[in-house]
Amino acid sequence: MTTRTRKTLAMLEKHHGDGERLARLTREGFERRYNEDFWVVWRTWMEPAYSEAPLVVDLGAGPGLFVAALAERHPQLRAVGVECAPYMLDAVADLPDNASMVCEDLHDAHLPLADGSVDAALASVVLHELNQPVRLLLELRRCLKPGGRLLVQDWVRAPLDVYLRSQSDEARVFDGAMSADELENLFVHFIEHNRFSRGDLVYLLNHTGFAVLDTHLSKEGRYARLVAERRP
Repeated sequence: MTTRTRKTLAMLEKHHGDGERLARLTREGFERRYNEDFWVVWRTWMEPAYSEAPLVVDLGAGPGLFVAALAERHPQLRAVGVECAPYMLDAVADLPDNASMVCEDLHDAHLPLADGSVDAALASVVLHELNQPVRLLLELRRCLKPGGRLLVQDWVRAPLDVYLRSQSDEARVFDGAMSADELENLFVHFIEHNRFSRGDLVYLLNHTGFAVLDTHLSKEGRYARLVAERRP
């Protein structure tokens, strides 16, 4: 394990806390997060980029639930999940034959994929966890075929009052009911979830070889969906 990866795992441990609990919650909440609305977006924006035998990559794949679901829906494609957190990799269940997982640190990923071989990629709630996503986006551009697409779903910058109301009982924040540890955890996550604005993500994509095709905000502006295409 490299020093770079050790730093990433330490950051994730601080951010996620109990990793095994997070992996369990990720599994329990999968159907809610990847509901029919998600699959409509995927069919509308991502499937048009498929080749005859598509290769799809999930960046920050957690326990591999998306790659498993996608592989089962589309037996003709190959789905690859990328993850480095041991508690997520340990939680990966049996995958279909056309799905697999690879262990890579997204801060400086070197994906075992050929240049221009990937048709579509997903980065769901992962870019906000990276201290810098530039290396990942450049590596993804290498792997994507010209016209290949990336779907980004992530928390984006929102005013403090909107964030606090969404995450806690706002009154408890200011009436002394919260412990110092609870408050610190709340505000640390505010900083992490507010790392990038939607405009920041558009800027990053534009400067790493992508053309942004569509953006959408939800959850009072706290959550963004962006569809981008690799430029030739």
